[in-house]
Amino acid sequence: MEIPQVIDVDGMKLRFEDLFKAPEKDGTVISVRVHRSVKEALMRLAEKEGLHGVSELVRYIIAGFLMGKYKIVKPDPKVLAPPIYLNINVVKTTRPPNENPEEAELALEALEAKAEIEEVIKEAEDFITKAKLKAVKLQGNEYARKLRTKIFKAMVKAVRYNFRDRIEKLKQLFEELNNLLVNR
Repeated sequence: MEIPQVIDVDGMKLRFEDLFKAPEKDGTVISVRVHRSVKEALMRLAEKEGLHGVSELVRYIIAGFLMGKYKIVKPDPKVLAPPIYLNINVVKTTRPPNENPEEAELALEALEAKAEIEEVIKEAEDFITKAKLKAVKLQGNEYARKLRTKIFKAMVKAVRYNFRDRIEKLKQLFEELNNLLVNR
């Protein structure tokens, strides 16, 4: 089911993106008179939510009303998935069975650790990209703190198994996420 890009609201054509914009050229001003205490409450709420003033908060309130009343939903972005390349290397060795089971177990643990580290790297890169695009709010974001801990644990694992290239990548991601959290 494809979500329409333009929605009809009582004869007016609206796009989802227009609900949250305040453009200079196509924009207009709406003036609302409220009690001083209501304005103070709205200012505090906007600051608490990390918005740029009462105007942005009111835009979000209006957008929320229209979305609820007219069943407007955010359209899914049209994204093409990148191709997946899979390399399989088969190395045939002649080894007597049960030659050194501890060595084989250590190799398996290292392989599992590398897969976990790669997963953490991908997750961190995705989150940092979203954070830089301001698609995620960093203030009070518990997931970001947990991800930072996850990166640190992956870095310890990489050191344990001597994955030098992954250690450097994890250090870079850890510092980048740390800077984003500190400079939010």
